[in-house]
Amino acid sequence: MLFSQHFGVQRDDDDDWFDPILNSDTHLFADPFLIFKEPSEGFWADAHTLLIQHFNRCFLLVAQGHCNPESVAYKKAVDLLCFREPRELCLGYTQRGTAGSGGGRGYAQRIASAIADAIERGVASTSHFEELGIIEEGIGADRISDIFCNILKSRLVEYTKAVALKYDLNTSPYSVWASDFDEQRLRWTACEHNLPTNPVTGGPILLIPKRFLRDLPQINYMDWWEWYESEQLRIDVNYEVLGAVDKKTIIDTARAHPQILQRYIGAKEAEPPEPYDLEADRHGVWVWHSATKAFVDENPNHFSPVHDEQSFNAFIERLLEIFRHFIEENGGWRLLWNEDGTEKRETAVQLLFRGIVEQYCKAENIVIDREVELGKGPVDFKFSQTYSRRALLEVKKLHNGKFWNGLERQLPSYLSSDEVSSGWFLAVQYKSNRSSLRRLQLLPGRVRSLQTQFPNLQIHHFTIDAMAKESASNL
Repeated sequence: MLFSQHFGVQRDDDDDWFDPILNSDTHLFADPFLIFKEPSEGFWADAHTLLIQHFNRCFLLVAQGHCNPESVAYKKAVDLLCFREPRELCLGYTQRGTAGSGGGRGYAQRIASAIADAIERGVASTSHFEELGIIEEGIGADRISDIFCNILKSRLVEYTKAVALKYDLNTSPYSVWASDFDEQRLRWTACEHNLPTNPVTGGPILLIPKRFLRDLPQINYMDWWEWYESEQLRIDVNYEVLGAVDKKTIIDTARAHPQILQRYIGAKEAEPPEPYDLEADRHGVWVWHSATKAFVDENPNHFSPVHDEQSFNAFIERLLEIFRHFIEENGGWRLLWNEDGTEKRETAVQLLFRGIVEQYCKAENIVIDREVELGKGPVDFKFSQTYSRRALLEVKKLHNGKFWNGLERQLPSYLSSDEVSSGWFLAVQYKSNRSSLRRLQLLPGRVRSLQTQFPNLQIHHFTIDAMAKESASNL
């Protein structure tokens, strides 16, 4: 459910806050660069300064400790760089619900190491702390977002309180970590604040302006690498483009050329802010919720009782039939394509599937979990009703280069790891080229062969046609 739906809020033109999905984290992140671009007046005018002041304090502490991890000052910097995952915002990557892993002491030590490395290269401060993600492996969009939201937690609290006051929302007192900072002891503290309650987690909700959100930071290591190569080509006609490289190569290059990295940062500062377009939702991370909720509300289904393994699998097959109807007959395919005719990521179809089947599962007392880690990787979906009735489902685009690997290696491996006998393979067709049609033709036989290879498993397959049936501009 959306925040606005749960609280009955009719938004007006002045509402600039992101409307979070309360029962699922949205795969978007708070980007410090977007707050850097804020006007010089207004509620958020000094927010970027607060971010940078915190990091420059950490630079000073690391320098005072002579970049020695065993020094008291260095350890204090690590303490200040320990940030919890701000689950109150319902953002980021999680395997289930809205409880992400957050950033522990290990990540704080990585950031401190990146600061120490920068100091040793002659950098005494930073104007964009997200550039640390270019010179240190493991500092990704989720960690940068966590840092942003923790350092500015007090500002997010006040912002949310203003929305609650405007719409007279019910609030409850909560102890909110990092909502204050003890300047004397240099540590985060928790203060009590009256905030709206998330009915799913039972904890508080915090809101954030949607213009601060992106799928990746605007300053990121891949963008830096593209800029670096184009810059090298401009100044050296003999420069050989390396093409695809790993992150270590990118990091080593950034560390070896700090002056070029700073020119890149300067070039980014001249660019306009580019927040994630929630209306177009190019990666399908947000619009799925409202679209699937509307379909489920209009299409209540009454299933046969689930009382044994056979009826359990029949229930899953019926869910897939409903999902196929939504995609093929109810225009759901449009949510898998962008207006420019490009297809959205595979996660878009997974989120749509979850949105369609979740309420039906809940009504039948069946639990569905997405991206469950089974030791050999995450399976897309797991259905369970008591320990004896469980099934796994893997989703693959028909033209995915790892299509057969998903069927013949991943799915059996996941079933073995979780000691589950029933597996489903959902093939989603986006193209009608020869390769896709050939795979459709071969799929039943490959499943039968797999069943022969693993006689103790029940392998089922299902196909859905998600091909564009008219101009995607009608989305």
